[in-house]
Amino acid sequence: MDENNGYDKETYGLKKQTEIFQKLSNKEKLEFLDGITKQRNENVGVFLNLIYAEEKDKNIQKRIRALIHKLKTTGIHIEQPEVSGESALKRIEEKRAHLGYLSNYDDFNSRIVFSAFEVKKNKFIFLSAEIRFMDGLVDLDTLELDKKEIDDTINKFRYDKDKQLVIADVSFCYAGHILEEESKKSNKYRDDILQMRRITSHIKDTIQEPKDIYHLECPDTTRPMELEKILTHTILEPFTITWSSLEEDKKEYNNLGGSPLILPPYLVEEKRQALLKSILEKDDIRSTLPYIKRMLEDYAYIFYSIKEFPYYKGIVNCLQDPATPINTALYFIKKSIEEDELVDEEIEEDGIIINPYG
Repeated sequence: MDENNGYDKETYGLKKQTEIFQKLSNKEKLEFLDGITKQRNENVGVFLNLIYAEEKDKNIQKRIRALIHKLKTTGIHIEQPEVSGESALKRIEEKRAHLGYLSNYDDFNSRIVFSAFEVKKNKFIFLSAEIRFMDGLVDLDTLELDKKEIDDTINKFRYDKDKQLVIADVSFCYAGHILEEESKKSNKYRDDILQMRRITSHIKDTIQEPKDIYHLECPDTTRPMELEKILTHTILEPFTITWSSLEEDKKEYNNLGGSPLILPPYLVEEKRQALLKSILEKDDIRSTLPYIKRMLEDYAYIFYSIKEFPYYKGIVNCLQDPATPINTALYFIKKSIEEDELVDEEIEEDGIIINPYG
């Protein structure tokens, strides 16, 4: 076929190209498609969708689908064209499954995000990511798995009591949003994440980003839990905050209660609260506040997913108050100091070390 009959939007226009293509014989159509296999741009994708919607021959449809898939796997975003009726390709895309999973933080301040999207029947691209609270995305594995293998992987984490993890179902798009923002934080795997986001850009979920979790429907009888109660939930129990002067601050905090001067309990508590607030002003604590807000938003989604609606509603209500990340940080600062104190207070009796946690 003459090279000038190839795809050229500016010369012929998409509609003109489609009309020309439909007048070709089946043999000429296949030759034409072979001639545009090396072109990589979104206009080619739009054109392929247009001719697919009009094509009747199954072999040519199959060839067009293969070209569209090849474009998507190279990261080309393909918009669905406005054509009369619903194309078979669009129906196929909508039936393909996409999954997302999110864990809480463990006692190393690490969490897991899984996402998967179906590329053909029962074959998924599966992403397994490790995220650290302050560092962002630190590890990313990409595998091809079937649905049973995905379920086995998720259940392995869900039923491993040693991992202290709750694995909640979340939307594919929300999991992708977390991967993208955490990749920016760590400056790792950015090309991998951006490519996956481009390939799956046609997927739309009701919950796509943090702002979408604030107005989810709950039972009418749901009463929001208070922040202090929320922070003592077992899901948040492993999470900790650390900072560079923790040891020095811990000693000062403890000495306030054991001063040679006998102070009334209320005065000791006032001094300790003042110390906690001064710790909050340290640079390595202040820098955590935006991440604490995002953590609470993610935990709200986890609570919603596992149907702990009072905790979900409590978090979204609390986050209307700008002081909530600060109050949350103060809670975990105090927890870090007091838990470290307990660890240091292992005592020896009759030659036996007694661990207060043991």
